[in-house]
Parts: sequence; structure tokens; C-alpha cells
Amino acid sequence: MLLLLPSILSYGQHKKKNEELPPPRVWIANIPSYNTTLKEIMANTKLITDSVGCRVSGFSISLEAPGHPFYGPLYSNTEDYTQVQKDVIKTWDYDSVTFYIEDIHLNCHEQDAVSNPVIYKFSH
Repeated sequence: MLLLLPSILSYGQHKKKNEELPPPRVWIANIPSYNTTLKEIMANTKLITDSVGCRVSGFSISLEAPGHPFYGPLYSNTEDYTQVQKDVIKTWDYDSVTFYIEDIHLNCHEQDAVSNPVIYKFSH
């Protein structure tokens, strides 16, 4: 009976090593809060992650404001906003804009990974 104990313990340790890691977190560089301003959104146009060996390789944005139709998605194939995204964001100078960052893809150690969507709220 004692001979079985090490194999049971090693099985439990092996299972923990194979558990799936949570997706990398992504946010807009230099913006400390999910409640922000249009000025901060325009001044900080790069997505970053805290996962070592990972960088954002693409994402989409969409916008929504009270009294205005949903707009998007607009895609980028880098970690930075595209010029089209910047131009559209600039026109959304409304109160209570919801800014969705979705379809986030990362390159992690030469492999594709995805991140959860991020939602910001901004006003003038």
C-alpha cells in the first residue's frame, strides 16, 4: 500500500502542470483606469500585455454612445490603432462613450493566443 502513494502524488502534480493558464491580460498603455477621457484614448494608441514573451498582434474596436448607433468593428493587425481607427475615435466626442476592444490576438513565443475583450468608458 505504501508503494502506491508516490505514484498517486506524482499524478496529482502532473495534472496541475497541464492545467490551462488564464489568457494574457491586455489594456491600453498609460491609461490607469477603465473610466477615461477622449483625450487620453487619443494620446495612448498602443495595446500592451503583462505576459512575458507576448505582444499584441491584432484587435478590433467598436464604439457605442447613448442616442447614437453602434459603430464597428474596425480592425488593426498590429498593437497600435490604425489611422482609420484614430479618425473614427476622434469623431466620437460624446458623453458616456463605451469603447470596446475585442478579437484581441497575441503572438506569445511564436504562437497565436487570444485575450478577453476590454471595455473602456470615456467622455469629452
